[in-house]
Amino acid sequence: MSLSANSERFLNAFAVIENDMNRRIKSDRYISYAELVRRMATLDKSYHQLRRYLEEFGDLRNAIVHERIDGEVIAEPHLKVVEQIEHIAQLLTQPERVKPSFLKKVNYLYDDMPLKQAVQTLDTWRHSKIPVYDRKMNFKGLLTTDAVTHFLVKAIAQANCDFPDVSVDDVMKLDEKYRAVTFISENATLLSVINEFESHLRQGKKLYEIIITQNGSSNQKPLGIITTFDLPLIYDKLNHNLLQ
Repeated sequence: MSLSANSERFLNAFAVIENDMNRRIKSDRYISYAELVRRMATLDKSYHQLRRYLEEFGDLRNAIVHERIDGEVIAEPHLKVVEQIEHIAQLLTQPERVKPSFLKKVNYLYDDMPLKQAVQTLDTWRHSKIPVYDRKMNFKGLLTTDAVTHFLVKAIAQANCDFPDVSVDDVMKLDEKYRAVTFISENATLLSVINEFESHLRQGKKLYEIIITQNGSSNQKPLGIITTFDLPLIYDKLNHNLLQ
């Protein structure tokens, strides 16, 4: 008996995912689909995030292909499920990446810049926080308006209302608040961006920024910045309901 159009589409998308896992695992022996999913979930954050769906797809595939009553297929995927597996197959094998959508000019400071210049720069760019590097482009942390305000309240009082002659680094050293920042490469997937924010959230931490560099190294020039304000756009691109 021939399969329905929905079943055909489901199995085609399923094969795309299974072939991708086999290609990446590169085993010289047969590995079951369930074991492929388990291994890929440990190797790839995208597969880990979508593992529950992949396991359910495996059960449905078995029902379509192997389970019949009097020669009749007992499982028929709904259109919503078909569209879901096709979408996931695309996410995993043709993932949308941070480049080029989130690459942009990044304003940053050097840690040896005078604080007065840094404050003028923050005001000009209307930033509440800004990455700071040393002259060799090693990431030093974030300078925030909160940190500057806290520093100035104490320093100006002690300096008889004169603007203190200090550097950006002097302010950052007195900033006791930990401000988490991670780095990703320009070829990172949008799924990996979601995972970075959610993994910090699960640990009860706030991720302030993800800084995009060429290879995801903290000592490379920033090519873009992703913050929580960008998450609605990313969720929209990936289909927010799928990741719930």
